[in-house]
Amino acid sequence: MNAGLPMLLALLSVTDAAFCGFRVASGRDARIFKADYNRAAVRRGMGRGLFTTALVGAGIAGACLFSPGLFPQLLVCAQAILWVLLPYATLTLMGMGVWAAAEADVRTLASVVVLGPFTLIRPWVIATAAVVGAWKAPGFTAALVTVAACGVQLALEPWLNAGMRPRIPLVRNG
Repeated sequence: MNAGLPMLLALLSVTDAAFCGFRVASGRDARIFKADYNRAAVRRGMGRGLFTTALVGAGIAGACLFSPGLFPQLLVCAQAILWVLLPYATLTLMGMGVWAAAEADVRTLASVVVLGPFTLIRPWVIATAAVVGAWKAPGFTAALVTVAACGVQLALEPWLNAGMRPRIPLVRNG
């Protein structure tokens, strides 16, 4: 087993959080030029992603201190989770690459064909990863930690959404 698996999962988690920050902010700002707004939204998502990833990592490290055999079990879960998450992440990043590098028509196509549908299936992909990771877990504690970590990742987008409001200029009559 590779001890780099937790780092790969942490990287995926923070990247997903950055995308969540962008998705939560999209459509909430009426300005035409909103690159600064979008960058701030991505940074906000990454910040919360780093926080939750560090929190989950600290919890897992603490659990591994009390249960020395837990870390190898979690590596089995991590490997199972990656079989679900890596294809999704790869296709998402490819769609994002096309979106970033192409002209407007191709950007629209990338959004409609890849990024939009993948936004809709994100919770299902994470839930599937949790189920697969728990199913492959050699022990109950590893299964519980796997499901909890995936649950924290699922809660990230609603947490980011909680503080957002539409940014449409108000027109006052009279």
